[in-house]
Amino acid sequence: MKKSLLGFAFVALLISCGNTTPPSNQTPNASEESSDEPGYYYGEFSNPLMAMTTTGSPFSGEVADPTVVRDPESGELWCFATNRITLKSDDGCTWTQVGGEIINFPTWHKEPGMAINPSQIYMWAPDVVKIGNKWIYYYSLSGWGDCVGIGYGIADNIGGPYVDQGKLFSYKEIDVENAIDPQVIQTSDGEVWMTFGSFQGLYQVQLNDDGIGLKGDDIDYWKENKILVAGAPTDWDGSQYEGSYVLEHNGKYVFFGSTGTCCAGTDSTYRVMAGISNSVNGPFIDSKGMKLTMSRSGTTYGNVVVWGGPLDDSDVYGPGHNSIIKDDAGDYWIYYHAYTRKDNFATRHLMMDKILWDDKGFPYVNTKKPSYDPHMDEPQKGPRFL
Repeated sequence: MKKSLLGFAFVALLISCGNTTPPSNQTPNASEESSDEPGYYYGEFSNPLMAMTTTGSPFSGEVADPTVVRDPESGELWCFATNRITLKSDDGCTWTQVGGEIINFPTWHKEPGMAINPSQIYMWAPDVVKIGNKWIYYYSLSGWGDCVGIGYGIADNIGGPYVDQGKLFSYKEIDVENAIDPQVIQTSDGEVWMTFGSFQGLYQVQLNDDGIGLKGDDIDYWKENKILVAGAPTDWDGSQYEGSYVLEHNGKYVFFGSTGTCCAGTDSTYRVMAGISNSVNGPFIDSKGMKLTMSRSGTTYGNVVVWGGPLDDSDVYGPGHNSIIKDDAGDYWIYYHAYTRKDNFATRHLMMDKILWDDKGFPYVNTKKPSYDPHMDEPQKGPRFL
């Protein structure tokens, strides 16, 4: 998650995703049709995913820490990323940059005692969720070694504009040294929980049912009663986790988290690992029964979901900080960022792969490595939608 702010401009970087037409013009693929199954539309893709600017030229900027969300009204998919980068798509394969600022840069980090250097604070790793009839844009405010905390904005529509509401909590108020990377889950029983943190313990707090404020609006209670779900409250430790994502699947809760070095090109060791629990609050365990809260001091527990880079000569390094969507055919797709050979590993780009599930219910992608086909020689079928 720790964010590279370089945003390198490499032209013609992302020519990688298959052609598709919007749903209104799409013909269902014949291979998906049967007497008891409706036709689906879908695009084809290869990684890194193709993105275009608002003027139709290749988008070559960084897409770090992506949160991908589907608008239930329009069916469009939206990608929200670090530094207020926003993209949208009809099929989840081909993306177009959304112009303008979806949310104004907040000012609460300039309050006395909030940040050591307010001029070097950035908006990182947003998570966008619809709760009730409102869309909420949760974000991290932080600089390198200078965490501030988590804030949020509210909008009536997924595309905003989001009106900043200020802080949800500062790192001091919640007593978590690196209080960044928010991710919010609405459970099937109606509770709203936020998981957050980075390499110094990942925690959960419950939010009010409308997603606005901590449960009971009692920050002192949650400071003392926040729930540790991965790692431990130590000094910065790269064998712990950040970039949390929790979802419900087949009656269980699955935790996805990223561990390792995220932002160092071919020196990146970032990867996504997972644990499973019967409760949204954990304990999350791996297939060997090890709790993710035991991860520290050079040892990371969890099952590998996607891994790239230092283990072998690789075309992809540092895959991580994921989000998940479920398509209309019931398949799950993981979106994440990574460095690729496409631009000589210069910056992080949007990637996607289909999630498979083993016989114990643990998620993984095929071969546990990112798919990569810069010339789209063998494009894959993307998510299916009605």
